[in-house]
Amino acid sequence: MSETKYLDVDGVRLETLWIGPRPAEAPTLVLLHEGLGSVSLWKDFPQRLAELSGWGVLAYSRQGYGRSDPVEVPRPLSYMHHEGLEVLPKLLNAAGIRQTILVGHSDGASIALINAGGVQDPRVIGAVLMAPHVLTEEISVASIRQARTAYEQGKLRESLKRHH
Repeated sequence: MSETKYLDVDGVRLETLWIGPRPAEAPTLVLLHEGLGSVSLWKDFPQRLAELSGWGVLAYSRQGYGRSDPVEVPRPLSYMHHEGLEVLPKLLNAAGIRQTILVGHSDGASIALINAGGVQDPRVIGAVLMAPHVLTEEISVASIRQARTAYEQGKLRESLKRHH
């Protein structure tokens, strides 16, 4: 079963995609997307993950991403900490999550890591972290510069429009 809906977290409407069993029936894998991501950019990964694991999968677009409410920019440097320490626990509450493993990629992995290290939440039984930002490498900084140029001068802005 797949369902796109919105959850309210502190007056912010967040786009969510539920696949598979609900929290009362099985644990839930919560997907946290990268810095340019959204629910739709996970493509068929949530469906495949639910089928292979037998768990429910909840993907959500953070504020300012996908079809979630917009966010005021520029964001403060602490935005990932705010997301991991404040928003994510409230999202888990709003979704009725009983037991979860956080699955994050890039910014999402950093947010999961911040949550795991800063919130003592017995519902979070693990975290899968793909490329979290635990140190700064020149290649990462250069890649961010290239993405910014591609967004401002290339085709990246246009290709992301359908997802945000």
